[in-house]
Amino acid sequence: MIKKLKTLPFWLLTFALIFLFTLSQLFRDGIFMDGMMYISVSKNLAEGIGTFWDPCFTTTNMPSYHEQPPLYFGLLALFYKVLGTGTYVERLFCFLCFGAVTFYIHLLWRMIYSDHPEVAVNSWLPVLFWSIIPVCFWAYANHVEETLMAVFTAAAVYHVCCALFRNEKVVLNLVLAGLFIFFSTLTKGIQGAFPLVSVGIYWLVTRSISFKRTILYSLVLLAVPVCIYCILLAGDPDVYTSFLKYFNGRIVETFNNVRPTTDSRFELLFKLFYEMLPVLLLSGIILLLTKISGKDLALTKKHSQAALWFLLVGLSGSLPLMVTFEQRRFYLVTALPFFVLAIAIFTAPGISHWISEADTSSRGFRWFRSSQALVLLIATVYSVSQLKEPKRDKALLSDIYSIGRLVPSGEVISIPVEMYNDWNLKAYMMRSFRISLDEKNVKKYFLVRKEYAGKVPGNYRLCSKLTKEIDLYEICL
Repeated sequence: MIKKLKTLPFWLLTFALIFLFTLSQLFRDGIFMDGMMYISVSKNLAEGIGTFWDPCFTTTNMPSYHEQPPLYFGLLALFYKVLGTGTYVERLFCFLCFGAVTFYIHLLWRMIYSDHPEVAVNSWLPVLFWSIIPVCFWAYANHVEETLMAVFTAAAVYHVCCALFRNEKVVLNLVLAGLFIFFSTLTKGIQGAFPLVSVGIYWLVTRSISFKRTILYSLVLLAVPVCIYCILLAGDPDVYTSFLKYFNGRIVETFNNVRPTTDSRFELLFKLFYEMLPVLLLSGIILLLTKISGKDLALTKKHSQAALWFLLVGLSGSLPLMVTFEQRRFYLVTALPFFVLAIAIFTAPGISHWISEADTSSRGFRWFRSSQALVLLIATVYSVSQLKEPKRDKALLSDIYSIGRLVPSGEVISIPVEMYNDWNLKAYMMRSFRISLDEKNVKKYFLVRKEYAGKVPGNYRLCSKLTKEIDLYEICL
């Protein structure tokens, strides 16, 4: 009880940072284009538009959507069916994903330090590191698929950890890990399979199991997702068609660099360093203060090996992404939990020593605890105050909601061909009002950004002047 009381202020600080950086953004309107497209596809699926193996974005653009495997859409659609299709449902879904990853970080920490309860109680440390990574709270505020994939990869690594570090129900835990690897790959493809190498990394780092056993355990991990995919592909032709479209339309284009985001394969390394900079700076300060204090707080062999294992597992989830020139910083989200665990293990001895020596009855400690409670209250009030303010696309969203009040749900609206790549607008219109945009055919309504006002055909009249970025026209009959 005393140990938990000593860590209470740090948990308060951690939750305050989660509120400030993640929740204050997550529940606000305005979402990154990719995330809004995923939400639109999921909502369509919940409303009976498309199927699990053949989802739909809009009736005019990607009516057969196979940019990603379908598990994310299916799970979010299930949430919609149970809770309704309001905007807060997808935000709750993403928040639960964040909570699940955070919980697995907590579990992994407690497992590694099961023999050191004075350190185990400080699981707030890796959670705090996780919460201050910029791309982490950005990803959860923008609903990218890595937010769900991170849940499955964290779960897979947790069960591998149970099998290897604790030698607990080895076969069962490896089978469960393989199952979560299957879920991960069904969310966003082959990049979700990186926990397959975790057993090999464990052998490389610890040599506590034989090479033969390493191969056997790795085959168990691999066999589970492979068997499930074989059963699915053999049992339903729609599954084969779905994956064939995904392979031809996404994998082939990615490896042919059809949609490059960089001209350097090493850019992701710089992005990884940049994203981890807050964690590295904070951990560096802790290590420096530990050194200055003169305490001999070296890691045990077991904990050094665990830190290296987590570090290499994190690298296995990030370095292979450099194989193509399509590199985005949010692709790193699935690997970040393992980096923060590795860094937290290196910094744990110092901060755990200070906390264990703290006097909970002292005035200073009571002041610190009260101040962190106040910080949490301020962060909560700030987060609530931001709910009605969009975090991005404020003017565009205002226009879309105005147009949605004029155009019936399910309508198809014409747009100029110059707006074909306006995927953000297309996704917002589909998510909010199930309105598709069509640049090829003449429809009753014509939607245009103000900079393309000259592209409006002469047989249309302006419907409303209450918009800021886009105008709606109606055909003159």
